[in-house]
Amino acid sequence: MPTPISRRSFLQTSAAAAAAVTLAPGAGAAPALPLDTTPGPTAPLAMWALTGTLESANVEQQLDAYHDAGWGVVLYPRWGLELEYLSDAWFDRIRFIVEQAAARKMEVWLYDEFCWPSGHAKGVVTKDREDLAAQLLEVESDGRNRLVPVPGSANLLLPEATQRFLEVTHERYYQAIGEHFGTTVRAIFTDEPSLAMQHGPRPRGTVSWRLTWSSAMDAALGGDFRDRLAKIDDVANWSGWADYWAAFTKVWHDSWVAPIAEWCRAHKIAMTGHLLGEGSLGGQIAYSGSLRRQLSEFGIPGIDEISTRTDPEKCEALTLAAIAEYPGKERMVEVYALGPPTMKMETMREMVDLCAACGIDRYVMAICPLDLSGGFFKREYLGIHGPHQPWFKKYAPVFAEYVAEAAQRARQAPPLGITWPADEDLWAVAGPDPRGSKVLQRMTQDLISQAREAIIARLEKPAAPSTTAKPALEKLVWSFTPKGLNSLRLDRATLSIKDLPPKAELSVQCQLVRGLSVNGTAIDLNAAPVDRQFDFSFRRIDVTGLLKVGENHFAVDLAEAKPLKFLPSLILWGDFAVGPEGQLIARPETIPLGDWRRHGYPDFCGTGCYRTEVDFAEAPTHLSIDSGGYPVHLIVNGTDVGARAWSPFRFDARKAARSGRNEIVVEITSTLGHLFVPGEAPPVGLMGFQ
Repeated sequence: MPTPISRRSFLQTSAAAAAAVTLAPGAGAAPALPLDTTPGPTAPLAMWALTGTLESANVEQQLDAYHDAGWGVVLYPRWGLELEYLSDAWFDRIRFIVEQAAARKMEVWLYDEFCWPSGHAKGVVTKDREDLAAQLLEVESDGRNRLVPVPGSANLLLPEATQRFLEVTHERYYQAIGEHFGTTVRAIFTDEPSLAMQHGPRPRGTVSWRLTWSSAMDAALGGDFRDRLAKIDDVANWSGWADYWAAFTKVWHDSWVAPIAEWCRAHKIAMTGHLLGEGSLGGQIAYSGSLRRQLSEFGIPGIDEISTRTDPEKCEALTLAAIAEYPGKERMVEVYALGPPTMKMETMREMVDLCAACGIDRYVMAICPLDLSGGFFKREYLGIHGPHQPWFKKYAPVFAEYVAEAAQRARQAPPLGITWPADEDLWAVAGPDPRGSKVLQRMTQDLISQAREAIIARLEKPAAPSTTAKPALEKLVWSFTPKGLNSLRLDRATLSIKDLPPKAELSVQCQLVRGLSVNGTAIDLNAAPVDRQFDFSFRRIDVTGLLKVGENHFAVDLAEAKPLKFLPSLILWGDFAVGPEGQLIARPETIPLGDWRRHGYPDFCGTGCYRTEVDFAEAPTHLSIDSGGYPVHLIVNGTDVGARAWSPFRFDARKAARSGRNEIVVEITSTLGHLFVPGEAPPVGLMGFQ
């Protein structure tokens, strides 16, 4: 069983040695346009986490889902991938995926790393090439300094390391699928290219600063920078740091950013992705020297906003202001990765509005896994926006349409108009630790204030709620039926059943479950079919005949001592409800208004269908639904009145409602998070109807 590893662990491990062509979905392929000209597609792009063995049937099933939604895909290798990254088998599967996407006339972006940070090719760049390994310059407060290698991390300040990276990644992709460059394949995504502990502050308990270094840096600084440092008594306030940051900006540009961008231009695709440290001037200097200068090389410049701060008073204003500086280009944002998996589409829409006000017209939806096996490795959070979400099939096309409309607004948006300090002025006050510079922190806050004021001025104020009096209809009796099967996360070895369900199926996570028996009957997991209804990394077993009234026992040999928050080991699906004591009961015919989790469906992941009949003295013109903010589909007297992914859930009923008796059907859709983290999930269900 592999050992779980997080990005933070990866970075800390890498640092340990130092410390010691346009194509729109649904349209035909068009000739490639020159990059950096008129923006083309608007489709959301699934950051498609490629996991497992990439079996053809699984790939095609999800490509169909994305195609039908009007989305493109970013081919993103991630934890849970069972193929060797950059092997012949990997490129064989990439070719298959791209050919399938081309047949569906979908837009594809590549991704240049295994997970992230970019630039190391999962260690291939430095394999048998110690000369390409990263270096840190450790500086003491009295000017003494020394070079320390960082094994395993490529030195992105060496042109030779960048060339090696291009050879093992970009060139291999071109050999495999180059005929699709500029048409189906439009861009390649670089994700936070960086070094472990890059320009880190003095570690607690030590007296040194850590600075990124290379022979190119030495040459850019005249070859005597370290000697000059050694003669300085007050390193923290030395004026020579302006020279260092000017040199770093140029070397980073000339060694990494420009070669990648030039390769992409020569091969008719765009360099895209995002850098690090966008949210503060100190961070921008520490990771890029000059963020805006480096992003100007990108064919599709991008930013990171995975925290989903939609409130303009709390948003990543400096990050948004920086990307707004590139009118005339497509501009990308990676969004939603931190989740939570219960995120409402209303929140997604608000994020689009915020970004569009700053000129962003392309949205990379993080994360959309091929299967959920990556949850074994990445355990801190879960953002998920692909076909696993119950809302995806019906409402992902709605989101794509909204993004297309927002893109047209974004492409008309000028820069925010804030006054950016000159790079030279920033470098002069950066010192050896720009993120810790008090001057830069004050300048950052000033720019953030300017940017937020400009963003707020561009956002439309929400419409005032209607004050028209409406009859309250909460006392109606509603029947309730899941569309499909109820779901229940099983984290305990026993399950009490009062009423045997007529149908019951068990999804088993095979990374976690090494052996299983149900009420003494052993289950052959190897013979069980892949769960194509829920997730390819699970096996699905019909256990209807194995369950009994009373206590049921699940003997599970688990690979983990405790349940994983975002990856259940067992999920029960079936025709059942859950009683107040946690036992399975027959589904009730009716439930009251309110959170359906309190009325028999505590972990339900899917669409619930409410039905009632109501007498109207006069046919209403509009009907309003309170669903807790989750998507609503309304049907009145057999007429489809409409489906809404977000508020206002107010429907025009004039062509459907009538005086007298009316049949009302309300369908509400929850999220995967309501199954995975039911205790943290917001209320969902028919809260109110009028």
